[in-house]
Amino acid sequence: MKGIDPHTIVLREFETCKIGARWSSANRTITSRELSAICAYQDKTGNELFTLGYQCIKATNWVGTIGIGDKSIEVIPKIDAINGQLSDVPTRENLLAMVASAGYVPLARTEIARLAYDGKPLLAAFLDLYVDNLAREWRRGPIRRYVTRIENRPYLRGKLLLPEHLKANAIQQQRFFTVSDEFIEDNDVSRLLKAALYSCQRQQLCEQVARKAKGLLPDFEDVALVEFAPEERDRLTVDRQIKRFEPLVNLAKIILRSSSPSSSSAGDAVYSLMFDMNEVFERFIAAELHLALSGRQVTVQSQVGGKHLLHQNGRGRFALRPDLAVFCGSSTRCILDTKWKRLDLDKTHANVSQADMYQMYAYGKEFDSPRTILLYPRFGSLPDIVATYEHYDKSATKSDCRKQILVATIDLSSPINSSAGIKMLHQSLHKLIDDSKPVNAGNTMLLLAV
Repeated sequence: MKGIDPHTIVLREFETCKIGARWSSANRTITSRELSAICAYQDKTGNELFTLGYQCIKATNWVGTIGIGDKSIEVIPKIDAINGQLSDVPTRENLLAMVASAGYVPLARTEIARLAYDGKPLLAAFLDLYVDNLAREWRRGPIRRYVTRIENRPYLRGKLLLPEHLKANAIQQQRFFTVSDEFIEDNDVSRLLKAALYSCQRQQLCEQVARKAKGLLPDFEDVALVEFAPEERDRLTVDRQIKRFEPLVNLAKIILRSSSPSSSSAGDAVYSLMFDMNEVFERFIAAELHLALSGRQVTVQSQVGGKHLLHQNGRGRFALRPDLAVFCGSSTRCILDTKWKRLDLDKTHANVSQADMYQMYAYGKEFDSPRTILLYPRFGSLPDIVATYEHYDKSATKSDCRKQILVATIDLSSPINSSAGIKMLHQSLHKLIDDSKPVNAGNTMLLLAV
């Protein structure tokens, strides 16, 4: 891996960064100028990327890059291997693989490996990837579409709009107010791509990316440079004729969403490409569970609704919405909820929240699920199954009426950007879902009557 830029500070989740007189990557120190920019950005977005302590800031479970002018702070997740904490490069690679699998960014495995080992801050690496791929595809052939243009022209083209023509050209009779369909590069998708390219050229995080973007902009001279409102940007789609541009369009949306700069009071542009690890973990497990169980006689659904904890006047109250559910026909096979949190066997109930257990109990009861799983990332020497609990209907007499709640972990330290790593992950998910026998765990089973 290339050395991290001296303008970049790398932190793990919940690590601290000092506030001092000078910026220092080696000493993990920022100045009050960067602090003010971060606080202003957090106030504007409502996302708590860092918490403020005594002469320091502390990373939260948001990971990625925040850039302030030409400096950046990169936060990567804490992922443990058997022999200790995973080093920075494989952690970056696994994070990128999870983010890609979760559907946040369109990345191929080869691109993930290159970005992980590049040494650029994640945001700068995404911008570099975008500029390189856009240059290749645009030079293969730009996007041209028929666009309806209404203009007051010095020549006659298309259909003359007589009422508008008479109104606009009562004096300048040498012009023609017309409407025409023209096959041109200046269309909404091309404009989106150019807007993202322009953002790449303006950023200060990586001078090399800015130079490459500036060199590519002349290829878009026939495309208007416009600002997109968030709803306009997110609404744009590609059709079959320009399918090869779909990954670039998706990446352009991410760039515009993440790197549209807001300025701090000191005048520094603030950019952000940050992901909430709670959401990343949930969406990653959902995507991989779909793949792991594809071809089986089961259905996997995300964010399942339709059930309520209580009812009032015939209406459901307090909706229950587990992260994932596996169905076999009309029967529930398994309910699964993810939690990005460190378990600790030395703490009461291994640091599992009592509220989370109440929620899992409600899921099992209302969805009539024989197995409900609370899934955490594995840290240190945690076992696959941390604890197994049972609950049952006290009016039932058959043992198969008992329902299990498992507190389980999954290993994220293996190279999940590789076929072998994904295979191991899928095998672990299979085992969780398929093993219907009582599971031996370190903790004693707790029997609850309902």
